[in-house]
Amino acid sequence: MGGVYALDFGSVLLLADAMGALTPLVVELIPEIEPIIVRGYRRDND
Repeated sequence: MGGVYALDFGSVLLLADAMGALTPLVVELIPEIEPIIVRGYRRDND
């Protein structure tokens, strides 16, 4: 019934920061790769 339809950007940024990977590039790329990640999760749930 439910499923992934978007990413929680706040959580993604906090995780990247905790991993020492928070850079302007990450911030700019997250919206671009979000649809790819969501499609991957949807495909795994089918």
